[in-house]
Amino acid sequence: MKYKLVSLNVGRPERYDTDKGEITSAYRKKPVFEPVYLNELNFTGDEQADKENHGGVDQAVCLYPAQHYKYFEKEYDKRFPFPSFGENITVEGIDERTTNIGDIFTIGEAELQVTKPRKPCYIIARTHGIEGFPKLVKETGFTGFYLRVLREGFIQAGDQLILKSSGPESVTIADVNDVLYNDPMNQEKINRILQVKALPLEDRLAYERRLL
Repeated sequence: MKYKLVSLNVGRPERYDTDKGEITSAYRKKPVFEPVYLNELNFTGDEQADKENHGGVDQAVCLYPAQHYKYFEKEYDKRFPFPSFGENITVEGIDERTTNIGDIFTIGEAELQVTKPRKPCYIIARTHGIEGFPKLVKETGFTGFYLRVLREGFIQAGDQLILKSSGPESVTIADVNDVLYNDPMNQEKINRILQVKALPLEDRLAYERRLL
């Protein structure tokens, strides 16, 4: 499978006003059009404000599917330019329902592996001034997801995201979202997620604590 990288986005933490006061965040990333180097933690020019909950090797890259934008633009009757979801890479055609934890992709010179869903937080609501925005993102399952870097290298908007190998356990991002937001104590589903070798250690421990 091949998907197009339609927007490559980076940003550093900044303070900005919202409808509920000032916040510090790197959410307001900006598209870049020249090649950008990706190391195991970040794209050059990118950084996280809240390093306790964001970033790290298992969340080095945040991906958001470009086609989801149309749904939210219709729902809220407003335009959301890339990257309105704070993502590093906006990719056309990829989907949470068909992307597995552990899938490995090549893009430009780099190689990436899918690790976990992106959890929408209050920053989305505050940045866009839309109450309940994170709740709708969770309900739709249009969360996007994170990837770790297996091989560093330059990436550029317009590159192809190419599936190299699929996660052997066939647990999709949507499967994990289902447990996170709809069925948090389902033992069968939790055990299935725990079989995924590519699952980040922090998440593995969190799911193990849910076992009865």
